Amino acid sequence: MSTKPPVVRRTDLRLLPAAAMLWAAAVLGIHAGAASALTAIAGVLTCVLAAALLARSQGTRDALLAHLGLLVLGAMLLVPALHREDATREALTDAVESGARVEVLARASADARPREGGAAWQAGGHAVMVRTQPGPARVGTRTLDLPAGSRMLATGGPGSVLGAVRAGATVRLRGTVAASGGLLILRVDRAQLVENPEGPAAELRAASRTLTAALPADEAAMARGMTTGDTNGMSEHTLEIMRQAGISHLVAVSGSNLWLVLGAVMAPCLLLGVRRRSRIALGALAAGGYVVLVGPEPSVLRAATMAAPILAARFVGVRASPLAALCAAAAVWSALDPATSASIGFLLSALATAAILILAPLLAQALHAASGGRIPTAWWLVITVPLAAQLACAPVLVLLSPEVSLWSVPVNILVAPIVGPATVIGMLALLLGPFFPGLASVLWQLCAGGAHLVIALATAAQGLPGAHLAVPEGAAGCMAMIGVLVVVLCCARWQHLAIVRWSLAAALVVLLAPPLFARGPTGAAAQWRIAACAVGQGDAVLLRASTTILIDTGPDPAALTQCLDRLGVEQIDLLVLTHPHADHVGGRDALTGERAPRAQWICPLETAPAQSLPAPAAQPVSTGARWSGGGLSLEVLWPPSAEAARSADARESGGGEDDGANDCSLVIAAAWEDGTTYVGLGDLEPVAQGELAALPLPRATVLKAAHHGSRRQDPGLYARLQPRLVLFTVGADNSFGHPAQETVDLATRLGASSARTDRDGTIVLPASDVLSPRSVGPGR
Repeated sequence: MSTKPPVVRRTDLRLLPAAAMLWAAAVLGIHAGAASALTAIAGVLTCVLAAALLARSQGTRDALLAHLGLLVLGAMLLVPALHREDATREALTDAVESGARVEVLARASADARPREGGAAWQAGGHAVMVRTQPGPARVGTRTLDLPAGSRMLATGGPGSVLGAVRAGATVRLRGTVAASGGLLILRVDRAQLVENPEGPAAELRAASRTLTAALPADEAAMARGMTTGDTNGMSEHTLEIMRQAGISHLVAVSGSNLWLVLGAVMAPCLLLGVRRRSRIALGALAAGGYVVLVGPEPSVLRAATMAAPILAARFVGVRASPLAALCAAAAVWSALDPATSASIGFLLSALATAAILILAPLLAQALHAASGGRIPTAWWLVITVPLAAQLACAPVLVLLSPEVSLWSVPVNILVAPIVGPATVIGMLALLLGPFFPGLASVLWQLCAGGAHLVIALATAAQGLPGAHLAVPEGAAGCMAMIGVLVVVLCCARWQHLAIVRWSLAAALVVLLAPPLFARGPTGAAAQWRIAACAVGQGDAVLLRASTTILIDTGPDPAALTQCLDRLGVEQIDLLVLTHPHADHVGGRDALTGERAPRAQWICPLETAPAQSLPAPAAQPVSTGARWSGGGLSLEVLWPPSAEAARSADARESGGGEDDGANDCSLVIAAAWEDGTTYVGLGDLEPVAQGELAALPLPRATVLKAAHHGSRRQDPGLYARLQPRLVLFTVGADNSFGHPAQETVDLATRLGASSARTDRDGTIVLPASDVLSPRSVGPGR
């Protein structure tokens, strides 16, 4: 076997440096402001100019000056656009700080979706991503002119007109603005539908919903999602499974859909002998129609802008570089619309495409050489294309969810032969729907069959060992993934060296052994003492010795079942339903069969029995109630009675549920034989917390924060409990802003560490060291 490094096909990288710098400046400007982007651009321009002046080669000097010119031209367009974005963001941020009501005209980026989780009073509301329109807007009593659009999440309660909003609709919204993790949330109290999308595109989407209404909800939603991005009706559980398996891009339209449209039109034309210019014109017309159909999706806009010069070049008889077209697309959107170029969809789409064009051929040739030339390079591309895309996107994805799956690439390879044909069939069904509904229904069923296979593969993959490998959170995790990418590139370049091959083998052992061990009967995952399930915006906490206690069930039976399966919980000795709100009792239907609890506690409110399991008999408990067994003892610290809970609720101000349920939350203190203690505060509000603080209390090794870490906390209670670790059971991107930063800071001031289910996923505290939380599942 040859020991020479593989010969890599030359790629046109001439536009890459300038486009990448301009794109990076756009992303920086959107997240840190125009001043930061301008400073970075000035620094880069200075370095490029200095390098050009010092270069000895005329060719190098010319190349640097060319990039300098491109950067200057791009910056002349980018900086004013960023200043407009800053002005819009400043106006809306002022509204956040002052609490002033805002009235804006906005355009929906997607269909409205039902809001899941939260308390019972919240059920039935809707949420929709919108982008405010440039122009007049009211902030309090002032009328301002918003110079640019801003991305926001609009949320409305039951009966809100938001439920009727479709992608592309124009809506006038009025409400208050809050900020959560960099996302602006408009809590709508009045909405007016100005214009719903009309025309052929809207008719096609409406017909697709009608014709798929009789199909299973998840399969129907995925079939429509693969064609038009319409995933209305898909459960959060299935969406989460797709994300965990690394194929969430299949339920949203992306650049690959546009290329499928081009292929579906141009390939038959080629077989029928249609002339080159005619088939390119037909393909361009079909691609343009598809962009109109799906709306301004960032990844589709990127693909369309990239396809335009490629098709134009082929039309006149020359071949354009796909990488140069990608760089041009990134530069154009960065300069003209930095908000779009900085969006997650655009970012992931461009990174994946660049990796497929640059990294995938490099890896394929390296593997071809490693196989001694026995397997053709083209065959290796089946593996390296999804691998390259995953590696390039991983630094961004871990910022959204700090975990990776070893099965993402195999799953993408397995579903690829299903997704392509299913998507094309779905597109045919979409076009035929208004004219031949019978035939279209048959085609939708075929597409839904493919969707069912994809969901089944994703479900199987996300339960395998190595499907939820935790990585450091935030910038540390991003840098770690960049490091992995660099290592892969080095291995591809020097794969012929023995030390590289042995290092790769060792790395696979290190990655695979821990999850395999954890799945075994003596694994670490089987030796946890406390577990907080990631069930979205809700509570589900497990306590275990030789017995198992479940405190609350979260809002969703499927999410609770998934957590119990992951943790290997087969039976529950005691179920504690702290109070009758949906985010604490909504998942109780998962507790059937062998998982039906042997005993059940509820709070003493009259409404609590209706929200409990029919069997075993629910026992209302109050302060002083005790339970023990298997080395674990429980005591109820609060409430003394239903009357005491209602009295505390009556004295609450601002934020209570007005039904006494929060202040009737059963506060549970648990103790193990080695002295470890746990206290769970349910959704207790400040007045009740203050009354609890006046009672005799144990110190808490582990404390579950009250009300998902809302800002409404009594510092005196936390000071009395002296926790060493605080758990925040909170849903990802929840509209309440939980956990509040002041509550997280309160834990820090007390010297306690924190763990939270929205970022850390399902958290287990090992019996050997309960202060060292481990993540065994994704955040929700």
